[in-house]
Amino acid sequence: MKKRIVFQPILVALFISATTVGCFEPPSYSNTPEITFNNITKFTVKDSFSKRDSVIISLDYKDGDGDLGEGVNGRNSPRYSDWGNYELRLFRLEAATKQFVEFPQPENKTIFFPILKTDLKRGPIEGKLDYSPSYPYNNRSKMTVIKYQVRIRDRNLNVSNMVESDTISVPL
Repeated sequence: MKKRIVFQPILVALFISATTVGCFEPPSYSNTPEITFNNITKFTVKDSFSKRDSVIISLDYKDGDGDLGEGVNGRNSPRYSDWGNYELRLFRLEAATKQFVEFPQPENKTIFFPILKTDLKRGPIEGKLDYSPSYPYNNRSKMTVIKYQVRIRDRNLNVSNMVESDTISVPL
């Protein structure tokens, strides 16, 4: 009799586990990537020769077919002629007008992030994407309030929505 009592809870637990796992349905996301602004942080890095502010821009993403990111070999494709798979636009606050004005930076022109779903199987993915530009201090730099506009695109060139970061001060 005791053996039956011991096995009964185990069998019930196994049955519940099996039915729960069998009912899992993957999320249904659009094949066009969707991003939301998560946060922006900054930290100062000093060494014996230089000082710079490193900024981390964090986005949350969702994509229905999982084709986000690009491999090293695909980054030279002519389809990425205008920008990579990560578009980062920098805006600085003009003190005189109190307006944000775009401040183009050549290093922001063609940015790529690696393939996020390394098995390359079609299917929904979601997660967090970080990008970290760096701003060195020099004799001419002054602390400037900036913000970013960001969007991403997948390997099928579907472009996400545009998000805007909070403001932060960096040396420009």
